[in-house]
Amino acid sequence: MTHVHGRKTLAVTLAEEALAACGARNTAFEQREADHGSWFADRDGMLAGSDVYIGLMGGAPDAESVRILLDDWTFDGVAVGDVGSFLSRVFSGKATLSRRKFLLFSSHRLEVRVGSSAYSAGRDMRPDDELAPWEKALPTV
Repeated sequence: MTHVHGRKTLAVTLAEEALAACGARNTAFEQREADHGSWFADRDGMLAGSDVYIGLMGGAPDAESVRILLDDWTFDGVAVGDVGSFLSRVFSGKATLSRRKFLLFSSHRLEVRVGSSAYSAGRDMRPDDELAPWEKALPTV
């Protein structure tokens, strides 16, 4: 694994620990430097009965918040200290999936609460049979 400045960032370490606690066999993220000190790390593998892609992006090795890519969901501004709890909550069914309709447009919203923080992401609505097993396991509100 290529590490940013020779070491793993805290966000990646917390993510790997959370995935191990959730029972993932492959928890290793491939981390690499991007432009101007920013970094990107990702892994693709089985978790919670699904082939799940997880990407983490930070503006600097010591960034206070990161972007989390979770399959086709994008969460911006997740505090680094919340990364492990964020992933644990998603894959233990403690996040919520909601359906929203606006005139002719329908969307899904995924919300993850960690302590006093709430992180959410939206995407176009999918039929239930197109949801990943980890998404189907979430309570729907």
